[in-house]
Amino acid sequence: MKTIHLEVEDSKVDVVLNIIQNLKENIVSKYEIINDNIENKDFINISQQSLEKVWDNKEDSEYDKFL
Repeated sequence: MKTIHLEVEDSKVDVVLNIIQNLKENIVSKYEIINDNIENKDFINISQQSLEKVWDNKEDSEYDKFL
């Protein structure tokens, strides 16, 4: 089984869903709509970098072994 990741503009989601729904039953086993906007993606990327800098240091390494 393979997974295909598609990024579709909001205005085109209905078109893509219509195509998926009209495929034969055994073509697509599962699909999911995830609403990600650019602001959320940017925030996650920025936050992740900051978190790694704060968390991945020598002082915190003592606590990491308990996780």
